[in-house]
Amino acid sequence: MDKNLHSVVWSPQSERDLDDILEYYLKTSPETAYQRILEILSSTENLVFSEQWQIDEYDPSCRRIIAVKKFRVLYKIVNKTILITRVYPTKKDPKGIK
Repeated sequence: MDKNLHSVVWSPQSERDLDDILEYYLKTSPETAYQRILEILSSTENLVFSEQWQIDEYDPSCRRIIAVKKFRVLYKIVNKTILITRVYPTKKDPKGIK
């Protein structure tokens, strides 16, 4: 991680997104549900510097990480902190996600 960045913080909305994803997988694939969540969480550990990933085309105030080829993780830098703002499936229509 960039030495100028202090930490990764998950917004309340992004935590709810993770809860929704977990709930979905507990119903459809309970044996891998927690593994999916861990994979999403781990993807944020790969942030080396703040502008490493692309600006999101639907929310240009954020950058995005594509986690596990299935989830879009949106983040922005706020006061030297990486703020994860949203997490949602890449197949979901992004209109209304902001």
